[in-house]
Amino acid sequence: MPNEPAVAITEDEYKQLCKRVRHYQLTNGKTKKKSKPILKPIGNTNVIKKELVIQQTPVDWDDLSNGTPFALDSSGTLIYTKAGASRALCLNTMSTVPVGGASVYRVFF
Repeated sequence: MPNEPAVAITEDEYKQLCKRVRHYQLTNGKTKKKSKPILKPIGNTNVIKKELVIQQTPVDWDDLSNGTPFALDSSGTLIYTKAGASRALCLNTMSTVPVGGASVYRVFF
C-alpha cells in the first residue's frame, strides 16, 4: 500500500465525500453532543449567618459519603465537601484538591 499512487479527486467529489461521511457519523451517533445546561444569573443575594456544628472526634475519609461536608481541624477553618473517592471541594476557595486519605471532622449545618 505505501507504494501505490494517490488517487486524485476533484473538489466537488471531496465535498460529496465529506457530506456522506458526516451523514454517516450523525446517523450512527458518533458525533452527537449533549447540550450543556444554560447558566442563569444569580440575581439578588442574601447574607445568611448560620452556625456550624463540628464533630469533635475525627472520622476516617473512607467513612464519608459523597457530598458530606467536613473540616480538617476541629475549629472548621476550611470547610470541604467530599466530591469522590479521591477528591474534595473546598467551599472557602471553590477549588478541588486530591485526597489519598485523612482523618476529618464532620460538619453539620
